[in-house]
Amino acid sequence: MRFFYYLVVLLCITSMSFAQEVNPDTVMAQAKQETEKGNFDKALSLIEPLRAKFPENEDIQVYAGRIYSWKKDYPSAIKIIAPLADKTKPNPDALLAIINIYFWSEQYEKCIWYCDKYLAIDSKSVDVIKIKASCLEKLNRDQEALDIIEKASLADNSTQPFRGIRTLIGRKAKNAVSASYLNISTSNPGQSPLHYGYIEYSHKFSKSAIVGRANVGHVNNDTEMLFETDFYQTFSNKSYLYANAGISTGEAVFPVGKAGLEYYFTPYKKFDFSFGARFMHFESDDITLLTGQIAYNTGSYTLAYRPYYDTGNALFSHVLSLQKSNEEKERIIRLELQYGTVPYLYLYNGFTQPLKAYRAGIQYQHRLGDSFFVRPIFLYEYEEYIPGEYRNKFNVQLIVTKRF
Repeated sequence: MRFFYYLVVLLCITSMSFAQEVNPDTVMAQAKQETEKGNFDKALSLIEPLRAKFPENEDIQVYAGRIYSWKKDYPSAIKIIAPLADKTKPNPDALLAIINIYFWSEQYEKCIWYCDKYLAIDSKSVDVIKIKASCLEKLNRDQEALDIIEKASLADNSTQPFRGIRTLIGRKAKNAVSASYLNISTSNPGQSPLHYGYIEYSHKFSKSAIVGRANVGHVNNDTEMLFETDFYQTFSNKSYLYANAGISTGEAVFPVGKAGLEYYFTPYKKFDFSFGARFMHFESDDITLLTGQIAYNTGSYTLAYRPYYDTGNALFSHVLSLQKSNEEKERIIRLELQYGTVPYLYLYNGFTQPLKAYRAGIQYQHRLGDSFFVRPIFLYEYEEYIPGEYRNKFNVQLIVTKRF
């Protein structure tokens, strides 16, 4: 009898011991659930006992390191994962983890070193090549980045994964040249079309940019030139100042002289604000416009409102626009509505009257290759050309730009 008693007790103790045995797969599943919820501390409280109990299990070690990296505790993450990544035969998952850690912590030289170590194992890993190219771009080693992108694109027969990096590098170009042609036609009643064009050159400095522009206009058998300069100055608080000045060869097509100034305030959350003025001098009259802008940015969309106040005629004009941007492709589509007297591109002449106009338009920018842009623009106006009489007005413009 005593033998059977001891046997039962032993079976009970053994079963209790098995019941208390940790199941790594179950705990890991629980830790992953907590991680997906963003409960990193809870996930670590589950996985740390597993690390201590199964130090030889590299999957547990790597996942623990990843949790620390997602928590942005990069030193702890590196301490756990580096020994696995630095072995003679490194753990591939550990290499991928430490590559992300050094990239997120902006330690780009270290990140490149581990990228090379991983590419020695898998030379066709697009994700790792992309991270390495991004590091090179951050370090302004742009040609190296373009070289490995070109090599990877030829091997993979696709440039899609690297478009964003190419865009970032392309935007660093200091120079650009643009040419434009604008045709303004009317109907019911019609008149001879107006022709405008310009050629401009722009150069970027570290915190400023300057643009030189030569305009030509042909209106009612008169041809004139307007020479103007734009200047942009950025400040450390992310605000910037825009200034414009120009002088023409006559007064029938363009104003004799013009100037503008606008300050763009530091963005506040998703909002942008600005305030400024435009001034145009004619032989017989002067025009002063007060203007500004409020814009709301959400994702790839920007909704903006810009008023103009003509101080001489005490008249308001209003412009509402909606723009969608694709930063990677540098593609823009913009819809615009306007009510008021301010003409497109401020193309006033000396005979301006306080008449009404309603305008709707669309413009589109498309990048060809890495540095060539085309921007077609179409705007329709229902314009009061004399008091109480309206006509149709069509503004058609094409702008081409090459940056280098």
